[in-house]
Amino acid sequence: MHSRSFLRAFALAVLVASPALAQTTKRAAAAAAAPDAPGFAPAAAIPTVPAQPTTVPPGAPIQRDELTPEQKASLKEVDRMRGEKARIDAELALAEAKRTEELAPLNAEVYRLTTERSLRLAKAAAEAAALEDERAKLERQAALEAARSGARLTERSNKIRELEAEAKQLQLEAANTVARLSNEIQRFQKEDEARKVASKAKAKLLKEPLVDGVLYVSDRRISFNGVVTEQLADYVCQRIAFYNNQSSEFPIFIVVDNSPGGSVAAGYQIQKTMAASKAPVYVVVKGFAASMTAVICTLSERSFCYPNTIILHHQASNAVRGNMTMLKEQIDFTSKWFDRLATPVAKKMGISLEEFVKQMYANDSTGDWQAFGDKAKELKWVDNVVERIEETSVLDLLPVPQPPAATMPMPLPQPPTRTEISGITSRLDDKGRPYFELPALANPFDAWWVYDPQGLYRAR
Repeated sequence: MHSRSFLRAFALAVLVASPALAQTTKRAAAAAAAPDAPGFAPAAAIPTVPAQPTTVPPGAPIQRDELTPEQKASLKEVDRMRGEKARIDAELALAEAKRTEELAPLNAEVYRLTTERSLRLAKAAAEAAALEDERAKLERQAALEAARSGARLTERSNKIRELEAEAKQLQLEAANTVARLSNEIQRFQKEDEARKVASKAKAKLLKEPLVDGVLYVSDRRISFNGVVTEQLADYVCQRIAFYNNQSSEFPIFIVVDNSPGGSVAAGYQIQKTMAASKAPVYVVVKGFAASMTAVICTLSERSFCYPNTIILHHQASNAVRGNMTMLKEQIDFTSKWFDRLATPVAKKMGISLEEFVKQMYANDSTGDWQAFGDKAKELKWVDNVVERIEETSVLDLLPVPQPPAATMPMPLPQPPTRTEISGITSRLDDKGRPYFELPALANPFDAWWVYDPQGLYRAR
């Protein structure tokens, strides 16, 4: 009976305390959910227990008069507990308010530190970006400076090589000059002796220079060696005029030791001067005549050579340059030059120009048709083959070349000696290899007709 009365009193206390507990719980939840002041972090919320719906159905109001003493004591205890709970709730609320108040400066400090950290991070990021840009800029400047330094180094290296080549060329020219002067000095020193030796000798002047298979070359002699140039043409033509003014009765000899050909215009000038000469002009080839020189030999009034002399005919060529129109014009003029000069050669051979060109390539795949003297006579490239040639005009002793003095610098390697009459300059390329520099052609429609399989002759 007492247990049942206690349970009824406890249920009644719960029903009475439930609204106050729910009210307190709502206030705590509202305080936990309320936002803090601007700039502060949220304070720690007091954990709350969600209100549970009551399971005790409401009953009729209980009259205290109807309660037993035990029930009244239980209600009194409930009131006391309710007051105690209210006091505890007030203390908890006060403690929560104090804690929130104490945490507010800390939250403000945390916010300040967080903000300051964010600003520092942003500033550091900006500084890092600026440093990265500066580093990239410095790298670009370094790369540009390295490229400029490399270009300057290359330019200076090229300049040094050019200066070295010029120094070598100057040494070569100085050595040639010293050698030539030494020879001149020796020639002057031996001039008296040479005149005494040949004081009674005289050159043979014969209208018919071929006697019993021997060709006698008089002092009416013109040396013809090296590449045919304007300078060589002037030299030959002036001497033809000089010997004509001396006498138009005796022949003039153009003596060719070795000539690879040369300028078409210069060769044509020589050929026309030979044809216009009152005195007969004969060509004597001792060693080798090719290209333009071979044409001069074949078209001369009379020509002579040794059995082993080489005569070579081929088509004219030209180192053409410029635009398409210029190339066409130069090729056209070169073709016309060949037609005008090679047609008389083919006519002398008794064939057409087309057959002449065809036989060039039939005899050699390169078109370089060469023949020894006896075969050249059969082809009508020369008129006479002789076993002996006497130079009756050689009346002076030539000085014997002497080695340079020990104190003089040793000359650099140089190409084979060539006469200075043609104006050809011997040089060394950047690899130290010798070559001959051809002079510039003054005639824009001129062409080089040279046999040069080794590439020794180079135009400017």
